[in-house]
Amino acid sequence: MKVEMMVKDKIVTITDESPLYIMLRDLFYGGDWYNMKKDFNSKEFLNEIENLEFIEKNITILNDSFYSPIIWSELVSFFNEKNITPELFQHATVDGLYELSIEYADKDLLGDAKNILEFAIKVDKNFAPAYDFLGSIHIELGNIEEGIKFLNRAVEIDPWLVQSYSTLGEVYYNQGDYEKAISYWLKEIEYSPNDIFTYFMIADAYTRMKNYEKAANILNKLLEIDNNNIIAMYELSQIYREMGKTKEAETVEKEILNAKPIDPNGIEIWAKIKMKYNKYDEIVEVIEPMIDNTVDSLHLKALLVVPYIKLGKIEEARKYYEELKQNDFWYLFGKKEIFDKYLTKKEKELCGIF
Repeated sequence: MKVEMMVKDKIVTITDESPLYIMLRDLFYGGDWYNMKKDFNSKEFLNEIENLEFIEKNITILNDSFYSPIIWSELVSFFNEKNITPELFQHATVDGLYELSIEYADKDLLGDAKNILEFAIKVDKNFAPAYDFLGSIHIELGNIEEGIKFLNRAVEIDPWLVQSYSTLGEVYYNQGDYEKAISYWLKEIEYSPNDIFTYFMIADAYTRMKNYEKAANILNKLLEIDNNNIIAMYELSQIYREMGKTKEAETVEKEILNAKPIDPNGIEIWAKIKMKYNKYDEIVEVIEPMIDNTVDSLHLKALLVVPYIKLGKIEEARKYYEELKQNDFWYLFGKKEIFDKYLTKKEKELCGIF
């Protein structure tokens, strides 16, 4: 297709290829014709670009409405036809390609996402995020060694790219190489000391190696950062028991008793420790107000069944138990251990728990 029109005594032309030039400008040059012309400086390219510049200046803004969506296979065909190689893009940036690869990956088109990233690192050999994402895609596709290579290259270029350390740690952890996993995760928290989940993974890896001393140390380091982390306290108490340090374990449990559960993931642990020390009224006092303010109230109600029975509030306990049984039976079934541990047979019968 070819359309010609007269504008200000100048003939301007629109062809099938015009949208592709606009796409290239936006994808590689952030909408800047000036830098694009530095790279596409042959007569054929310059005529097309200057024609589009004139249209944009005198007729209409040229944006993604002229080419969206970007179809990578069509762009590759255009590159091949025009002999456009990655080496041509001397004044380009690859941020647009990186974003495009994410869009393709989100649509589960990992092969295309991988090809886009491979083109990106040919254009800019030092764009660390592309190596990181490319490594992650290779891992997902099962190309583990290739993935490791790209992830290591990412942190070699940019040591602050903590996601690469995280992924490398996960890869080696899944392979059972806990020592190697730990080495990457320690590097991650060196650059990102507030990444709470990584401390737990390091502690878990040390525990699997039966290096309880180092597992305890890393959890204590986490508690220096987040001193109200109930899950960390609980894990630490369990590790102390594995080490035979009963007194230290009990000390940590007492800290849980005095903690204020803020994180929803820590509430159940906190409640179970409170039950262990017969602090049923304190459980009710803290959890009851939360039921009105959370969409996860059914799970909180499960934690009130035992305290209600112990405090003689049988009807309230039965009401919550029946509600859970009707709405989330399998979650309730998972709480059988709590009921068996803290309730007598008679108490369970009073509430209809069997």
